[in-house]
Amino acid sequence: MPDVHFNKKEGSKLKLFTPGPVYVPERILKELAKPNDTHRSKPYSEMHQLAVEGLKKLLYTENDCLLFSSSATGIMEACMRNLIKKDEKALVLSIGAFGDRWHSVGLTNEKDVVKEEVEWGKAITPEFASEALSKEKYSVVCLQSNETSTGVYNPLDKIIPIIKDSGALVCVDATSSMAGIKVEVDKLDIDVCLASVQKCFALPPGLAVCSISEAAIQKAAEVKNRGIYLDFLTLIKKNKVHQTPNTPPIPQIRGLVVQLDYILNKEGLESRFQRHKQLGMRTRMWVRDANLEMFPEKGYESDTVSTIKNTFNIDYSEMVSQMLMKGYRIVNGYGDLMGKTFRIGHMGEITLKDLEEMLEVLTDIISELRLKKLEN
Repeated sequence: MPDVHFNKKEGSKLKLFTPGPVYVPERILKELAKPNDTHRSKPYSEMHQLAVEGLKKLLYTENDCLLFSSSATGIMEACMRNLIKKDEKALVLSIGAFGDRWHSVGLTNEKDVVKEEVEWGKAITPEFASEALSKEKYSVVCLQSNETSTGVYNPLDKIIPIIKDSGALVCVDATSSMAGIKVEVDKLDIDVCLASVQKCFALPPGLAVCSISEAAIQKAAEVKNRGIYLDFLTLIKKNKVHQTPNTPPIPQIRGLVVQLDYILNKEGLESRFQRHKQLGMRTRMWVRDANLEMFPEKGYESDTVSTIKNTFNIDYSEMVSQMLMKGYRIVNGYGDLMGKTFRIGHMGEITLKDLEEMLEVLTDIISELRLKKLEN
């Protein structure tokens, strides 16, 4: 591995093309360094309100939006603890490692959670969802919008209506797509739509966000043993006065407010979604031209993270190491897909020019590794 260490003086100089955390622009880093008042002050409440109002616009929702001092997994756990009664069943529709995480979180919280999964690389189809829902009566259904391990984007507009017809609440983990791919929460009738901010938002980790429907809030009031730190009702109560129950990561919230203003009023929502679409399309064009192959089934590829097969059977660990020496960080496959795939994150503030420059370097490194393999 290349000699890359913690840079105490200057911070990381690597160009990140990862599925998160991602590159944080200088304008946001400057905001994080500004002094803040306490989390019970009027200035904080004003900032909190701006964050919530911005999230509502981003998610096309009138629902409450909540701020969590955690990663997205914290909100996944909150959904399990708040929305499932002791005598109820929940369903996880899994398409990869983070769909499996929904299931693990439910089981470790002693919830009756059933997992229905498809082969990694595939998406949930309406037919699969209908078949899964026909087996039991489920009170809650959990799924991904964008599966970070496989680079698959689920067809939410086709799946969610089927789930809602069953009477279940719908919880969507949009961690690697929120602020990069358009999700209209109210139109889709999503009860909890969650993400953390270190991916498409292009903020440092430590903050997670979600929208929550009135139906989910009412359901939480019926569930016992919701815990303290992740209790939806406590969070909602404090959210009404533009605060959080416990001390939040105030610098990240300041950064979120600034970034939401940039997304909504400078870049523009539609332009941002279009840029991510172009980044996804360009990466897939490169994959085709390089005689590589996408891991997701055609038509379900993500526009924020591309997972690419090891078509040439080269050493992807070596490829990642050589990219590091060139100043770029891409990542190997996740979990069982390590060595079988690699992933390029093209989300946040990455431009088409940034992507082109990185792909040019990556093309040369792959060519060298292929030649080395032939020589051996």
